[in-house]
Amino acid sequence: MTIKTEIDSKNDLVVGANDLPLQKGEVVGEYVIQSKLGSGGFGSVFKAEHPVIGKLVAIKVLHRKYSGDPEIVSRFVAEARAVNQIRHRNIIDIFGFGQLEDGRQYYVMEYLAGLTLDEYLAAKGQLEAGDAIAILRGIAKALDAAHRKGIAHRDLKPDNIMLAEQEGQSLQPKLLDFGIAKLL
Repeated sequence: MTIKTEIDSKNDLVVGANDLPLQKGEVVGEYVIQSKLGSGGFGSVFKAEHPVIGKLVAIKVLHRKYSGDPEIVSRFVAEARAVNQIRHRNIIDIFGFGQLEDGRQYYVMEYLAGLTLDEYLAAKGQLEAGDAIAILRGIAKALDAAHRKGIAHRDLKPDNIMLAEQEGQSLQPKLLDFGIAKLL
């Protein structure tokens, strides 16, 4: 299985339009930035490492243009809280939150090596029946856990499902991006 592509152009890891760049080696909270994993409409995600224990994490940083918008910041915080309430093996774990010196908010989550379902399908074509069933079963369990906590994801799509590599195991489906989740 291929590890998710990382963007790293001469250590300059641009976050988004009008944002100050995060540099490789820059410290965010307790973690040292290694590379950029990707960008979305509201923020960018970076791979980082704890310098003492070597734990790899992913850090999502809200784009600067949204850091001053109380509604978007509130939604960003709500996403972290919602995921933390659910705590399920098929939902990404978010375990840290903070603010950069320039005012941008960020949260720290588990680092997942692998591909999104969207990337996997683009690379491999269709899924084998057994793989499709295993992925659906994992995501159904994740959604059930969220619903039991009164949380609706509202953005289920292949790009928000990560097929995480697990040592010696088959791919583990993980539900990502609770950014537009709603309390039921």
